[in-house]
Amino acid sequence: MKNLQEHIRRILKEELNEVRVPREDRDQIYKDDNIIVVIPHTHLALKKYANRCQWCINSDREDWEDYHKGTHCIIIQRNPQKLKMGITGHPTASEIFTIAKWDNNMSTMEDVEDMLDYIFRSERSMQNYYLDLTKDINNFALNTVYYSPEEGGVFDMEDNYLPNFNYSINDVPNVTPEVIDLIKKHILE
Repeated sequence: MKNLQEHIRRILKEELNEVRVPREDRDQIYKDDNIIVVIPHTHLALKKYANRCQWCINSDREDWEDYHKGTHCIIIQRNPQKLKMGITGHPTASEIFTIAKWDNNMSTMEDVEDMLDYIFRSERSMQNYYLDLTKDINNFALNTVYYSPEEGGVFDMEDNYLPNFNYSINDVPNVTPEVIDLIKKHILE
């Protein structure tokens, strides 16, 4: 029993403390006062940097190793912004992700209302709210983004695919054209 308690304490201590990702598990290709850009080389490194993100590859090691490893980077805001809350009481990025399922005919309005625990007046009011949300890049969860320079793909923390909303890597705060060039050079060479 005592060994089990010690084991649990050790695990909790490791999870509560900041654990650095070993250098061989990632490349840090850029760092300034605003952002850090890393390329994870192991699934464990990816999970470390994406621990608060809803990306599907966080739990799919095979998909990550087959299609994403070494071809994508993670951009972390060093001064993260508090996530904006929407009318449902959920972060706006979560609302966008959920309502997008309705917009893409993957869920009914009732499903969306159940997921968000919120009743909209009508489909039109939900659609108008959704369109207003997606007009502002700040309604997305941009504290950590996943970027693929080869595909031009950018995902926010909630797994919203930003190009679907007419946003690109250029719209992510603190990411300059020089940083984008550096990322492309590092990944595409």
